[in-house]
Amino acid sequence: MPFLEVLTRHFKRPNMLRINRASLEAQDSGDWVQTILVDEVGRGVAWANANLAAYAPRLVGEYVWILDDDDECIRPTFVTELQQIVADWQPDVILARMDHGYSMGVLPDNRHWGQPPVCGYIGCSAFVVRRAVWQAHASALASGRYEADYDFIASIFGDEGLLKIWHDVVASRVQRVSRGEAE
Repeated sequence: MPFLEVLTRHFKRPNMLRINRASLEAQDSGDWVQTILVDEVGRGVAWANANLAAYAPRLVGEYVWILDDDDECIRPTFVTELQQIVADWQPDVILARMDHGYSMGVLPDNRHWGQPPVCGYIGCSAFVVRRAVWQAHASALASGRYEADYDFIASIFGDEGLLKIWHDVVASRVQRVSRGEAE
């Protein structure tokens, strides 16, 4: 079983997917696998979130991270850092920061760091979730809402028995805010 499964939602953005993949291949630990969930039609973010929920029973990684095709990992040591956090703490959720670019900046911002997630101030690539926890909360992704990724992490935060670790690094960035558009 790979340590980390990276889920990548993909819609007709081959150049961004190439950059996304290269950012993962640059990791100093190879203990990850990437699963690409393709939308050939362009059904939108709500469908892509529901597709994540539908995929949940087939997850193979010990931990799961969403890194969409228009995102890239900017820390070549990120997988190794996650492995050390897991060795030390065995958390259910690890939160990091993501650079959402010109419009939103780094999320969660300092005002929201270390706090329960707030809609609009967290993104998919800001959380890494243990597979069993992902599967237990996956139904929140199937809400049909554009914000279902927020619903998912909020559902997890509502489960007070879970251990959440805050890893204060910017792990990823949006290459270009694509809003679901093809290249």
